Amino acid sequence: MIRFILTLVLMFSLHLTCFSQEQLPAMNDLSTLVSEFEASIETKDSSRFKKLFFDDQVKFVGIMSSATEMSIKKDFPEFEGVAVSTCSQFIADICTSEKPQKEHFYKINIETDKSIGSVSFDYSFISGTKMIQWGHEHWNVVKIGGEWLITDVIYSIHVPDVEEFPHDEGK
Repeated sequence: MIRFILTLVLMFSLHLTCFSQEQLPAMNDLSTLVSEFEASIETKDSSRFKKLFFDDQVKFVGIMSSATEMSIKKDFPEFEGVAVSTCSQFIADICTSEKPQKEHFYKINIETDKSIGSVSFDYSFISGTKMIQWGHEHWNVVKIGGEWLITDVIYSIHVPDVEEFPHDEGK
C-alpha cells in the first residue's frame, strides 16, 4: 500500500514538473513583454511600445476608485471617473511630457495556455519624481506569429494624495 501511494505521489510530481517546464517559455516571453512595456515608457520609445499591441488602437480603460472620483468631483461635479484612451494616445502623452515617466510593477501574475493569456499586477505611475497614480492593471494577450501581443488594458486608478499606496516600494 505504501509503495502504491509513493508511486502515485511520484507520478503526480513528475506531471507537475513537466507541466511547469512546458509553461516556462511562455511565462518567460510574457515576463519579457512586461519588461518591454516598462522600458519603452521609461525611454519614451513609441515604436517599441506600439509593437507590443495587437493594433495601434488597443483600448486602455481606467476606472477611478470611489474615493479618488469623489475627490475630483469636489471641483468638477460632472466628472465620471472613467479614463478611456488607446495605446497610441497613451504613449504619445508619455513622449510629449517634458518630465521623465516611469511605471513600476508589483505582484505580477501571469496565466497562459501558450496561445492566449493574461497578465495582471499592481502598478504605480511616476511623472518626474512624483507618483501621480497607482492601482491594479490587467492585460489580455494573444500569441500571433510567435509574438505575444496585448489586446486590451484595464486598470484601476487611485491618487496617492487621496488613498495610501499599499506597497513599500515607490513611496
